[in-house]
Amino acid sequence: FGSSSDSGRPIFNQISNSNSALELFSTLSIMADMTDATKRKEPETPAEAPKADAQTEGEPSAKKPRSAVKPVDPAVIKKQVEYYMSDENLRTDRFFNEKIASDKDGWLEMALILSCNKMKALRATQEDVVAALKDSKLELKDNGASVRRPGNAPLPKLEAKPQHHQKKTMHAHDGGVVVAFKNVPADKTWTMVKESLLKKLPAKVTPWFVSEVNDARQCFVAMPPFENDIQFFEGVEVELDDAKLKAEVCYGELLQSTLKSLPKHIRDKRERESKKRQKERNRPIMVGTQKFVNVGALRGKVKEIMNSRSDGEQLKPDGTDFKLVKALLGFHPKGEEKTKGMVGIKVAKSQQGDSRCFYMVKEGGAEEDVSVKKCIDAIELDPPYVKVEKKAAPEAEEKPAEKAEEKPAEKAAEKPAEEAAAATASA
Repeated sequence: FGSSSDSGRPIFNQISNSNSALELFSTLSIMADMTDATKRKEPETPAEAPKADAQTEGEPSAKKPRSAVKPVDPAVIKKQVEYYMSDENLRTDRFFNEKIASDKDGWLEMALILSCNKMKALRATQEDVVAALKDSKLELKDNGASVRRPGNAPLPKLEAKPQHHQKKTMHAHDGGVVVAFKNVPADKTWTMVKESLLKKLPAKVTPWFVSEVNDARQCFVAMPPFENDIQFFEGVEVELDDAKLKAEVCYGELLQSTLKSLPKHIRDKRERESKKRQKERNRPIMVGTQKFVNVGALRGKVKEIMNSRSDGEQLKPDGTDFKLVKALLGFHPKGEEKTKGMVGIKVAKSQQGDSRCFYMVKEGGAEEDVSVKKCIDAIELDPPYVKVEKKAAPEAEEKPAEKAEEKPAEKAAEKPAEEAAAATASA
């Protein structure tokens, strides 16, 4: 309503001077149309048709090319497949063992080999495996569709796979081992379990607590800590008449639930012993000729050695870093076997991923990666503590004794001199 007419008078005044309601309504309608017209946008132009794809049939894609895939090392593939088919692996690998045993001629489908995580990480194909095994003793058939051991060698007897616990559970039994005996016969009691266990334990070692046999026919035992206690219980069996019950060291949820069921004074004992062991572990260790305040300091030094080298760089054989890593490899569970023929050590990218690791350079130029983590874990389980030699007694304490021994001798020497002086005087 604030707009002005051509005559210069406000439109509102023009409307107010009108004598007809019809004129008023017409004027208001015209003004509304004018206002809408100013608000409306220009009619939109028809949307442009999408541009034709520049790519025509047969032309390469416009997407960014992927980075070139690193070629697979045949030696790594050969080593991995031979390990899968070895006695060492098949002794504990139930799946492969049973698959091979189910085939009368001992063949294993290559697809099963390729489905393993390490083979997936290598991005190996069936053709890669065939090429890698051309000089291997393993046998192939149907262009590598199946593989078997040399001459269909007999399979090793299946054994229980050793338990490898994570670092966070490595010290779960510092305050004393907690074990479970399962499948206790219905007519047997906790006292029978205890009596049978006492016959197996080292001298002067007695259980802190033995639980009642629960509804699941389980009996739990809390032990005081003693040397190599975990290793001891991994091979213990108690005999209850005809029944043989194998001790099972508790971990995870089983351990937590068992600890909650223990009497408070037993839990307090475990806590005190655990703190004592932790304090004992925080002592200097010796690896090779180098001393470290604790295992954590050793781990930091190894990381520093690795990070300060570029990929493919060898450690200097006469350097302290080389000597430390070489000594560290001696703690590997298969250290003696792995380091045989080693003439050098280098840092390079791992074949199993994007991480870096140490490689042993063998005679003839062959290279083999090695897990330093396994070495440090072994040290943590059984630390090579620095031996503290007993100090000799201070010299100051020895002098009075020496003087005491000399006095009688001095007196004996003085007597002949006195006698000679007396004889001279009488003469």
